[in-house]
Amino acid sequence: MYRAAVIVWLIVLPFLISGCGPRITPEEAKVLVVLGEIQRGVESNISFEQFDQSLKTAKAEIEILEQNSKKNPCFMSAVKKCYASYGIARKAWIKKEEEKDPKRKEDMEMTLTFSLSFSALNIKKANKCYE
Repeated sequence: MYRAAVIVWLIVLPFLISGCGPRITPEEAKVLVVLGEIQRGVESNISFEQFDQSLKTAKAEIEILEQNSKKNPCFMSAVKKCYASYGIARKAWIKKEEEKDPKRKEDMEMTLTFSLSFSALNIKKANKCYE
């Protein structure tokens, strides 16, 4: 009888422990929503003004999240990298619009594309921090 109880506990315990992992906070979920909206907007060709405004919103939400004393380091790292990539994309977008040289414009387009792709990867990484 005792042996059967130990075996049952050994089988059930991993399931109980796996369900007790960290959960995403409402603030973290809000940051992911904002970053996801930026990504979907860029993919659907939003204007620079809309992109810039969304970036300001994301920065405000990240600052709120940074004030939280119980930050998930994995999540914060991914979010900060994503935001930094969007910042690089913003600069490349501005340079691309100002540039006259076609080769330089092409370079800025490549930088923009790369930065937006890296942002998308970091959004996925942030989501995986809670799996």
